[in-house]
Amino acid sequence: MKNIFTILSELEIEVPDDKKDAIENGLKENYITRAEHDKKLTKAETDRDTWKEKATTAEEALKGFEGVDKEAYEKTIAELQKKAEEAETKATAQILARDQRDYLKAEFDKLGITSERTRKSLAADIMGDDGLKWKDGAFLGLSDYLAQENEKDHFYKTEEEKKQDEAEEKKPKFTSPKQTIKDEPAEQKPIPKIW
Repeated sequence: MKNIFTILSELEIEVPDDKKDAIENGLKENYITRAEHDKKLTKAETDRDTWKEKATTAEEALKGFEGVDKEAYEKTIAELQKKAEEAETKATAQILARDQRDYLKAEFDKLGITSERTRKSLAADIMGDDGLKWKDGAFLGLSDYLAQENEKDHFYKTEEEKKQDEAEEKKPKFTSPKQTIKDEPAEQKPIPKIW
């Protein structure tokens, strides 16, 4: 960039020294150099192109929504949220039922209840809608319920009965002398006649 005073002296225009400061201040306030102008112009063009590209992209995206029913989308979203909540509730219920079955299986094994029919019947009664309450990973009142049902149907041995059986097994057994069985003659079968 050429200095303005150099340009004026080439044109044979002399500027007094006391006026040079005023001219420089006036030029700085009202004019910019070509380099500064080109720099600002390039930045403005770049910004313009960026915003134009964004606007085009936005218009294309909006074209995808033309003819779309907002209420239908909201309805579909509500239905999907409802299905997701139902699936979560169902999964939670299945996990709870599995945990309850596992707990009952362990309890039945501990008590020695081996009959599948009895196990299923008891589990259905305990886990039913009006069955025992499940809290903190266990059924409340399960041992009392099983004891009450055992008094009715006697499907497992109580601790007292187990002790009595062990005592019976440990008791000495007396045997009687061998009894001999007389051989009885075998029944005679008729001999078939051949013609």
